[in-house]
Amino acid sequence: MTARLRTLALALSLAASAARPALATPPAYVGGQFRYWVFDDGNNMRDVLAYFARPTWHVQLEYWDWEDPNARNQFRPEVGIHLRDFRRSVYTIQWRHEGDYERFTFGTDQVLNGHFVGRAYVSPLVSGQAGTLWVEGFGADYYWGSYNFASSTLIHDARGGGLWSMPLRLRLATEGDDWIQFALVPASQRSMGGAVDVKWRGIRAGVEVNSRYDFTNRDNVIYTIGYERALGVKP
Repeated sequence: MTARLRTLALALSLAASAARPALATPPAYVGGQFRYWVFDDGNNMRDVLAYFARPTWHVQLEYWDWEDPNARNQFRPEVGIHLRDFRRSVYTIQWRHEGDYERFTFGTDQVLNGHFVGRAYVSPLVSGQAGTLWVEGFGADYYWGSYNFASSTLIHDARGGGLWSMPLRLRLATEGDDWIQFALVPASQRSMGGAVDVKWRGIRAGVEVNSRYDFTNRDNVIYTIGYERALGVKP
């Protein structure tokens, strides 16, 4: 996924924990991934990330290592706080360093009933050179069983003259938290993305395809392998 979609995926995971029965919520997740980005112009990238997430906070460390020796590599740390009310709705405050930007996110995942969770957030991207740009999103998730969900989010990104995208996701899971997830991401300016991700006994793998990645003229394919474990739950 793109950087902003990976953040959305983590928020979805935390929202899923909020919507499940309390006894099914593990105390923490820990994981790491290696992602290899293959671009059609040959400027490929190695992406390494590790994360630790509890119901009330998470931290993620990520490093972008471009194969082009002239490209600027990036260290992209992220920290988020997730507060819950008596209905288990979630209120998020998050910071991430993104190259030339400091990205702050203020959002909420509201439990609407036993199956639906509504979501809204705003992200100012603060840069000393480019000023402040804004990303806004709103959408909803539908949950059934303990871990299955379908999700749709409409995102407006001020970068590139004002861009729109709508990630659509469907996750089918077992009670043991093994799952397969499908994603389709239609967007403005004739861009399209899609992905398939799986998790089996803690091992995570996926393939993502993007046309006009981040609304540029470059296409890419991203291959992912990693491991994730719920602490306090038998693997």
